[in-house]
Amino acid sequence: MARTKRETFYEILGVTKGSTSETIEAIYLKELEFWEHLQEAGIAEAKDKILELTRAYLTLSEPKKRKEYDSQLDFEFVLLDGKTKDPEMEEAYDHYRLSHQKTYQEIISDFTRFREEMGDTLWILKKTTIYMVLNLLLYSALVLIHSLWIENTENEKVWGQNASDWGSGIFLGISALGYLFFRFWFLNKELEKRKEKRS
Repeated sequence: MARTKRETFYEILGVTKGSTSETIEAIYLKELEFWEHLQEAGIAEAKDKILELTRAYLTLSEPKKRKEYDSQLDFEFVLLDGKTKDPEMEEAYDHYRLSHQKTYQEIISDFTRFREEMGDTLWILKKTTIYMVLNLLLYSALVLIHSLWIENTENEKVWGQNASDWGSGIFLGISALGYLFFRFWFLNKELEKRKEKRS
């Protein structure tokens, strides 16, 4: 496969992601005029360039299409125009497309769904990690307080050890139940809200 650099629609038109619609239109018309003159002069590449410029302009000039296109540029290796920046990823994309017999839009939908699911998984992992760390800190604080509270006499040591054993068991049991409630009830509800906001 030829190792050629593929461009975004912004690069094709020579604008930035922050360019206004008016700027994009002005540059498009200027470029279009230039390439039309070359086409009239019989330059073979001009027709393809005009099609490429027009395709980029039609996407970036319409706010809804532009927003959708920009969201897809979050993928480091797949661009909405069906091209990739990295030659190896380009080859991987072509292999995926051919082996799955899917259109580019179907592949983008697959990647979008995968990205959303991965984001949800990482979000759950982050929240559960915070829960576990807070539980660990709380447990460590309780053990420290308990160790400072116990007196040095033998009777109180035995009583303190028994209280510590029971207290640890009760704390760990409550912590485990709290985790199940937090993970499978609270986080599931929050996850549904996240999905509703996306749709």
